[in-house]
Amino acid sequence: MKFLVPPKLVFIQFALSLLTVSCDQPEIIKDLNGRSFELLDQDSSQVTFPDDFRGKVTVLGFIYTHCPDVCPAITANMKNISEQLENPENVQFVGITFDPRRDTPSVLKKYMKQFNLDEEKFTFVTGDTSTVHSMLNTLNITAEISSKRTTGNGDTIYFMRHTNRISLMDKEERLRLEYSGSYSKPEHIVEGINKLR
Repeated sequence: MKFLVPPKLVFIQFALSLLTVSCDQPEIIKDLNGRSFELLDQDSSQVTFPDDFRGKVTVLGFIYTHCPDVCPAITANMKNISEQLENPENVQFVGITFDPRRDTPSVLKKYMKQFNLDEEKFTFVTGDTSTVHSMLNTLNITAEISSKRTTGNGDTIYFMRHTNRISLMDKEERLRLEYSGSYSKPEHIVEGINKLR
């Protein structure tokens, strides 16, 4: 004997299934479509952010290479995340410097080598100061010089106070998740990546 499900009940079940799927996806924090920032990567190749990363889930880490504490922890965390991903082929890791004056492409390349980062998975970017600052403002990242001194040789040394964050951008260039960059457990961020995939 066949039982027919009333059309109204079918519609309700369908609507509930859509609601369940949409609730499982993180809310959009910021849509970056229409934004475009011309940057340079560690090889001095031009990068257009975020367009060049469209189609991949992108893990964004915000650092500067002269940082004595938080930034190395953020970078190490990103590396751990990449190593815990079971299928990393559709995920790109991007390090964005707060300090474009000192963090030239060659400095970023050296920094990546110190952490033994795979250049197939990782890209570190810099650019002119106004472009980088504009991009950081768009991403709600703050960074400012907190202490500065001049050495006997006339060199200026400074450190920066900055946002401690790793962000996830989906395949459609939308920021979806944000984490404490140095403290969040890699497995929690991997879980977020898998949700966006």
